[in-house]
Amino acid sequence: MSLSFFFNRHKRHNHSILKWSGLLILIFISFTDLAFKPFSASAEKVITGNVLNEQSVYIYYFYFTPRCDECIILEKALLKVLNGQYSQELKSKRLIFKMIDLTNPDSESKKIIQELRVRRQLLLLVSGETTVNLTKDAFRYAENQYERFRNLIKTAIDQALTQ
Repeated sequence: MSLSFFFNRHKRHNHSILKWSGLLILIFISFTDLAFKPFSASAEKVITGNVLNEQSVYIYYFYFTPRCDECIILEKALLKVLNGQYSQELKSKRLIFKMIDLTNPDSESKKIIQELRVRRQLLLLVSGETTVNLTKDAFRYAENQYERFRNLIKTAIDQALTQ
């Protein structure tokens, strides 16, 4: 049986088949749009169970326990920069700093770890859809080149705050 014979024989049904297939495609597109809408760029991000303020800049320091000397040095240097340069932004929640223990995270931290796909020790700056990994240079400069460390952190935060 040829293909043209099939279409000619069922010509009267073609219109209804096209109508139903078009309707099914429309339903599928609507469903997928609703199903994936929370993940679109225009939707608000949910990381910690609360809707995050898209205007805030987040600094996450992910670490393991027990902590090494370099980890503690980085933390102290980072807190010195944040408390010295950004105390007003921290108070107003325009800048939010959170340390997260990867060894034993709480439920809120687990959501952040999953959202950011963290698997190792990191220092991340998150602003809206932008994530900046500061880990490598932060560890390199925190102990012996504090001014360079401060400038690195300050430049990243200032750029994120002005966007």
